[in-house]
Amino acid sequence: MTGRARRVVLSHACAAVGMSLPWPVLLLSVEETTDSAALLGVAAAARLLPYVALSWLSGRLADRRERARIVRLSLWARLFLLAGCAVALNSGQVALAVVCATGAVVAATPAYPALAAGMPRLAGADVDRATRLLVTVEVSSFVVGPALGGLAVGHGSAGLSSVVGATLLALAIGLFARTPMPAPEPEGQRDDGAGSVRDASVLAILRASREPRQALAIVVALNAALAAVGLLLLDLALRIWGSGAQGFGHATAALGGGALLAPVLARWGDRWGLRPLLVAAGLMVAIVAILPLGERRLWEFGMPGTLALLALVGAGAVALEARATTVVQNAVPDAARASVLGLADTAMIGGAMIAAIVTPTLADTMGPVVLSVLVGTGLVAVGCRVSPSTCRASQPRHLARES
Repeated sequence: MTGRARRVVLSHACAAVGMSLPWPVLLLSVEETTDSAALLGVAAAARLLPYVALSWLSGRLADRRERARIVRLSLWARLFLLAGCAVALNSGQVALAVVCATGAVVAATPAYPALAAGMPRLAGADVDRATRLLVTVEVSSFVVGPALGGLAVGHGSAGLSSVVGATLLALAIGLFARTPMPAPEPEGQRDDGAGSVRDASVLAILRASREPRQALAIVVALNAALAAVGLLLLDLALRIWGSGAQGFGHATAALGGGALLAPVLARWGDRWGLRPLLVAAGLMVAIVAILPLGERRLWEFGMPGTLALLALVGAGAVALEARATTVVQNAVPDAARASVLGLADTAMIGGAMIAAIVTPTLADTMGPVVLSVLVGTGLVAVGCRVSPSTCRASQPRHLARES
């Protein structure tokens, strides 16, 4: 890749991971100070609601304004809000800390659609490789950030993870620097060969092709399942495994750290499509839930196996989302790309938000083991309905023209 493309991807990696670092500590703080499943669900949903409410509008903005300026403003806003989150946590103001962390998510919503939509012009002939890496970074940050934040649970001050996150944002600002990412040319002044697709609405673009629609449905299911599993780990650690807060932190770290294995699994996804990986991920979620049913505590005798399974679940989810998101991106021309990516974010994170809201209450009613088995079974069912050809490696339809 070009030097500029590498710096942009690395900048986004630092910013996205840094923004996600405080959330395990925030969720644990809410659990300890309120002892309310409903409030815990609201706090978890606060990380996701801005994407649902603002992603499509953010994408529309990135199709009309200078994309580099949008990214810079987003980075600076996140830096100041994470610093505020650290101060609030160290002062014991948990509600204010959640507000600051949520504000950082609001500031982040325009960044990814702008970066992904502008990557073809920025990366040139290396656009396919750069786009895959950018998508992998975006998807991985949702689990890698909390994974690193989970390691801070029980160590240092409450605001330590937020301080580290703010430091990563400062590094991201330096890496992005003065990178040029102009707004797309007005549609009336371009002839990109896309024909009627260029002038169609976002929904019409999605209706025109089966693969992007099916890929979108898959990532919605994946986001909902990961959100549920992330919250169920807290119940499993406290009520089933008997491992306490540190057990929750380690399990969260394993689930997120598994994203680092995603490039290996992504090769299988390119070769076989989404069905085998999606079915396997569902089965592993169910197995993690069933293992504690033996006579001995899982965390005392089966911790390595449990962490390994969670790492595989995290890796599979990231590989699947990267492939599915790339399919959606490659099917849309530049003039509407950020809008479609924003709409996709709205649908994906909407599924995760709903799961985050209902999971604590359902876990109280059904128990974390039963609910985890149901989540895994749901992923298997979705995988069985996927067309075998969906999301295999394919030649982008629009990126070659633009590069």
